[in-house]
Amino acid sequence: MSRDAVKFGRMSKKQRDRLQAEVQEQLEKRENREKNRENRENREHREQPETRENREKGEKWGKGEKREQEQAAPGPPEPPPAGRCPPLSPAVPAGCPSRAWPAEEATKRGQDGASAGPAGPAGPGPSPHPGAGGVPESPAGLEIELLTQSVLLSHRATCHPRAEDLEGHRWATFSREEICAYQSQPMAEMWQRCARRVTEAIERVVEFAKRLRGFLELSQHDQIVLLKAGAMEVVLLRMCRAFDAATGTVLFEGKLAGPELFRSLGCPELVASIFDFARGLSALRCSESELALLSALLLLNAGRPWLQDRPRVARLQGHLDVAFRLLLRRTRREGLLARLPAPGRLRALCSAHLEQVQAFRRLHPAGVSAAFPPLYRELFAPDPADGPAGTR
Repeated sequence: MSRDAVKFGRMSKKQRDRLQAEVQEQLEKRENREKNRENRENREHREQPETRENREKGEKWGKGEKREQEQAAPGPPEPPPAGRCPPLSPAVPAGCPSRAWPAEEATKRGQDGASAGPAGPAGPGPSPHPGAGGVPESPAGLEIELLTQSVLLSHRATCHPRAEDLEGHRWATFSREEICAYQSQPMAEMWQRCARRVTEAIERVVEFAKRLRGFLELSQHDQIVLLKAGAMEVVLLRMCRAFDAATGTVLFEGKLAGPELFRSLGCPELVASIFDFARGLSALRCSESELALLSALLLLNAGRPWLQDRPRVARLQGHLDVAFRLLLRRTRREGLLARLPAPGRLRALCSAHLEQVQAFRRLHPAGVSAAFPPLYRELFAPDPADGPAGTR
């Protein structure tokens, strides 16, 4: 068991009281930032000068004219039909408010004196008092402690290889002959090989999510939404664990491989971008506990489109955000937030991956992509004969 898991799992009463005091302090700061934001917005609205044109228009407006204006005003977009699942893609459509690093976004807003919580202006921050449909009733400090413990234990149980086993792979490298053998493989065969490895990693992410406290209490629809949107992002995040910065290689099928090993995939730009991301994240030297909480924050993101119970997801996300801040404060790593990759970096990588899968399908018969593992095919290469994505 990791040191952090032991720390959260075996607390004295004094340590528990100190944790709850820290949690309460964080929650109060978040609430104060929210109030300051609302007060500033109200003040700016009141102080906004009214133009002469608007004043004249207001004098002439009658009740009938006002009704016409209200009827002509566009309303909010209609939600997807009941029972429909979201698009089967980890990429978020343009314009949808999904953030890669909720804690980083919240920190930046807090520095500006206008924090709206990890879910954005429309999303509520964490509350010590659960409302209808909220997390199980318990004091905020205890709830965050239990949630953090579940994140750390779930991460350890679902990461492969384990942290203590990674060092043993540092000396295992592919020979020149083995690299040439990979490079000479047909494109379809190499794609299927990589798809199997990605699918195995996604299956572990699914298991990670199922073990998180509160995740299975979400509706099945929202569980699917969050996993489809965030699973590939977590796979890419976890990749930095198996990245060797000294050689610029990553663990693949038991040995360390460089970008050249994947030449037969036919997408050198995507491969280079993934390696660059892993290199940058590896340089931050994140602990297993930090990666665990970042993974959970990627999955429990209330900004994902198509969610049915966004407030419930926002409450879980808010508790994770506070837990992450407490960990960074405790380890004196608060500076990590400012060094994380840009929020849209993971989304861009996931979108590029999806585009390459679609390009591969255009080049090969349908039977070739049908050989992909079912989960990979469902997420990234659904069969058009099955109907529109998300209706199966």
